[in-house]
This record gives sequence, structure tokens and C-alpha cells, in this order.
Amino acid sequence: MENTKSITVYPSTEMRIMCPYCEAKGKISKEYPPQKDFAISCPKCKQRIAIHINRRMNYRKNVNIDAFYQIEGVPRPPRKGNILNISSGGLGFRCFKSVNEKIGNVMLLSFVLPPREEPIRVTGEIVRIISETGKDITLGLRFKDLGEYEAMQIGFFLKP
Repeated sequence: MENTKSITVYPSTEMRIMCPYCEAKGKISKEYPPQKDFAISCPKCKQRIAIHINRRMNYRKNVNIDAFYQIEGVPRPPRKGNILNISSGGLGFRCFKSVNEKIGNVMLLSFVLPPREEPIRVTGEIVRIISETGKDITLGLRFKDLGEYEAMQIGFFLKP
């Protein structure tokens, strides 16, 4: 499946999909929700499609929010990064690459969630390195010890 395009779906007995090659819409019906990723061929264009099962426990909202961050224990002033997505359990974050962005390290973040104007401060553990370029790195952070106020603000922001 090296050159195979993929889509991600929530596991269900009926999963609506759109072919990433020809954009044909359809659904996959199964007796039980799938537990593992699988592959299918598009009935219209016959291309192979990898189906990835979304295993997230929390709703995730794509955003573009500036944030200031520091790596815990690294003595340098806060730097500016960008929150790419957020859920009640964590967030996706892009920042300048340095030697300190390692899985297990803790980041201190400060950011404003619209429509609020006052910043909230959270702590997140780096649990995933999603991608790296020459100067940027994209990380997956899981919130650590999220305070009641911060959890409430994030929950309010995530409501549809």
C-alpha cells in the first residue's frame, strides 16, 4: 500500500466515505464496527484505498491559534508556536525545531481561545512527533494536570 491513498473513519457498522482519487461517495457496511485498519477498492475507479480507523476518544477541532511555549526545565524565554488542532485531551502543535522537542518532555503553553481575550495556561506532555521539516516540528501533546478553569474554557471552545 505504498502509493495507496488513505482516509480515516470513525468505526461504525456503517461508515460513509469519499474516494480520495475520484471523489465518489459511498458507504461501507459491516456487521460489527471494525477494530483494525483495512483496505478496499473504489467501486467506481477501482483504485485501492487504505481505511484507517479513528481511535481518538475526544472530538478534535482544527484551528490556527498562536501560542507561546517553553520546554519545562529548559532555561530560555517563551517562543511563539501554532496550535493546529485541539481536543479536551490535548492538541497538535507546530513550532521551531530544537533539540528539546522529544517524546516525554513537557511543554508549558499560553494561548487565547476565542471569543475570550485572557490567555489560559496549560501543561502538555509530548506524546507524538507528527512531522519535521528543516526548521519546524509538529507535535502531539497530551494535557497534563489540566485545571478546572482551563478544562472549562477548552470545553466551551469545543462546543459546536
